[in-house]
Order: sequence, then C-alpha cells, then structure tokens
Amino acid sequence: MVSKKSKRANRYGTLAEKQMAEKWRLTREGVHTFWRDAIDAEGRPWELKAAVVETASGRPGRFRVREHAHARLVENDGRYGFAVYRRIGRGIRILRYKAMPATRLPVSAWYGASDDGDDHNHTKIALGDVFE
Repeated sequence: MVSKKSKRANRYGTLAEKQMAEKWRLTREGVHTFWRDAIDAEGRPWELKAAVVETASGRPGRFRVREHAHARLVENDGRYGFAVYRRIGRGIRILRYKAMPATRLPVSAWYGASDDGDDHNHTKIALGDVFE
C-alpha cells in the first residue's frame, strides 16, 4: 500500500519534472523508462530528479538515484536534470535547477536495497553535492 506521504511526494516530483522538461525543452511523453524520464531534441536521454528543500522533519531533502538506472544513462551519454523545490499549497515553486552529464554525478557510494521494496542498489545525494 502506498502512503499518503509517498503519493504527495510523487505528485510534487511529477510537477517538478514537468517544469524541468519545459525549461530544457525535453520530451516526456512516450519516452519514460526505468532509466530515463525524457529526451532532448537530439534524442539524448535525461533523468529528472527533484527534491524538496526541507523535509517535514526539518532535514534537507536529497536526490535518490538507482545504480542500474544510472549505469544505463551513462552508457547512453545521458544527462541529469535536478530541481530543488518548496511546497506551496498543493503546488511547488522551483528554487534551483541544474543540468549535468550523467558521468559527473557526485556519487560517494551505492547502498543495498531500500526499505520501500526496491531491490536495486541506490544512493541519496545531498542538495549541496549537486548545487555546490
């Protein structure tokens, strides 16, 4: 069962993806896979990641990346688009954007399966590691 918190986070993430796609003129419809969210005009794959600036508990948000998806993006000369947002009512306001080649992702380590049932290695990247 998906929690209310997960549904809200997913909705906010989708709103952020739409705004990133508009900003970088990306196509999202019909191209989404486990390892990419969009493509650019040249057909280059993009993975779009969003994080809230501060969680409900007061901690900074983080970007979650799965290792197998990252490897596929690197193999295909892909890019990441990152957005940090603040919740505003039922919507969001993007505070910062950043795009980078997948090969420049600041990963310190990959970790085992998460507690949400995903059995792939992943990492969580601090906002400050992306927006230095």
